Amino acid sequence: MSTPPNDEAMSDYVEALLDATRAEEDPLTGLPNRAGLLRALDTRRAEQVPTAVAVLGLDNFRSISVTLGPGMADTMLQVVAARLLARLPVDAFLARLDGDEFAIALSVNGQKPRATEALLNAILLDLAQPCEVDMHRVHLDACVGVLLDAADDDASPGPLIPGTPDDDGATDSLELVARAQLAMHYAKRSRGQMLRRFEPSMRTEAIDRRRLDLELRRAASEQEFELHYQPQIDLETGRPTGAEALLRWRHPERGLLMPVSFIEALAMSGIAATVGWWILDRACRDAATWPKVDGHAMTVSVNLFPSQFGHEDFLHEVDSALRGSGLPPSSLELELTETIALRDDGAAAATLQALRQRGVKAAYDDFGTGYASLSMLHHLAVDRVKIDRSFVRDVMDDRGDAAIVRSILLIARNFDMQVTAEGVESAPQADFLRKLGCDEVQGFYYSQALPLADFGQWLAGYERRRATIARIE
Repeated sequence: MSTPPNDEAMSDYVEALLDATRAEEDPLTGLPNRAGLLRALDTRRAEQVPTAVAVLGLDNFRSISVTLGPGMADTMLQVVAARLLARLPVDAFLARLDGDEFAIALSVNGQKPRATEALLNAILLDLAQPCEVDMHRVHLDACVGVLLDAADDDASPGPLIPGTPDDDGATDSLELVARAQLAMHYAKRSRGQMLRRFEPSMRTEAIDRRRLDLELRRAASEQEFELHYQPQIDLETGRPTGAEALLRWRHPERGLLMPVSFIEALAMSGIAATVGWWILDRACRDAATWPKVDGHAMTVSVNLFPSQFGHEDFLHEVDSALRGSGLPPSSLELELTETIALRDDGAAAATLQALRQRGVKAAYDDFGTGYASLSMLHHLAVDRVKIDRSFVRDVMDDRGDAAIVRSILLIARNFDMQVTAEGVESAPQADFLRKLGCDEVQGFYYSQALPLADFGQWLAGYERRRATIARIE
């Protein structure tokens, strides 16, 4: 006969079971965590249960945390967990991953993909219903990515996560979650499209992006980035007023690369802020060497990455760049993208106000291409709007583009803001914009973006032309 365990051994056994349970449980929602999800997926795969894997992410969770506090954010995650449990079938497995992301394993059992997508869309509609928590009315929006049949996906070659099995056709559970998660990020990037299926092309793009990120990190460490400067011209006088600093990559094998080849990947990279601080510092140092033109100081315009503007050291970095270069604050203009300007947590307005108090100017880039430009102008203290080149290109021939340009100029005038039009390529375009009341322009008609030395020569050429005209007069 076996000896029954004593009380101490039984206590240790129960404690070990509890530790194992706690290791796979999210303490906030009581749901399984990532480890619990992976174990459940491993079991389903071992039992050959056809399963769809979905990852759901909240769109506005950060703003809730910032404006209403972390306690409210935790409560909202619990609300989301409750709503998901109420809608999901009993055989579904729900887990909380990290932050505002939840994962769902759904048994498909011969169901058509449309049925799975219909369920997920119904979940998104449920989550979109506002709720009252602690006297606050809160709206939640979410996106979801789904890998419709994990078993079928095993046949697709190539892992998303380095080190996951792919030689024998057996994609592991971590890889499946990563693919659904990737599809969710695509849904977030696709405005108005809240659900995306995973497609192999997404994996290919993600792998290419990861390789590009490694190259970008090497480029930063090897100092392969450089700045070129595109002149900005006052339309009334023809005088250069400043220049926009534009990033270039001197690739050791592919030569000089334009931003279209890498800027989106760089903005999403972990080194974006570091490169952004370098751009800011380098641009200020270069601009401090520029001469006055017709007695006026030149301004340098610097584009910001979203990760810079939200960084806790942002204002310190601006101060450091100005102090280290000796550039007057009034000679620096920082350009904001829509991603930065549309943050609704109040931080953007406060940061811009702090810049204005320092004397630093701010501009809203690519104006007219976004969804909330008017609301941005209403609550953000910017000094200038820049008309996107897509409207300038056909402004002479397209009545719609011409109407947009006129409207932007009227709006900016009502807000006492300056306007710069980008992408001017001909004298008729420049003359048309001048007659409409546009303040400044930049584009190939005047000059392409130039390395620092060539920009200095371009400025010297302007001074020679002015001197010649003065002698003739």
